[in-house]
Amino acid sequence: MTCPHCQSTVTKERSQKTTPGYRTFRCLCCQRVFNERSRTPFNFLEYPTDIVLLVVFWRLR
Repeated sequence: MTCPHCQSTVTKERSQKTTPGYRTFRCLCCQRVFNERSRTPFNFLEYPTDIVLLVVFWRLR
């Protein structure tokens, strides 16, 4: 996974997960920790991405 801070591809997956259950990573260049939703519009939502997309789909339908 690419680091959203320094754009490095040298990252390592951590064993810890976020509260909603998303994987976390550590960049080996800048030493920052980020998750798979970092720098996305869904990062601060309380609900899983698949549920949000399903609601949006049904709303647009």
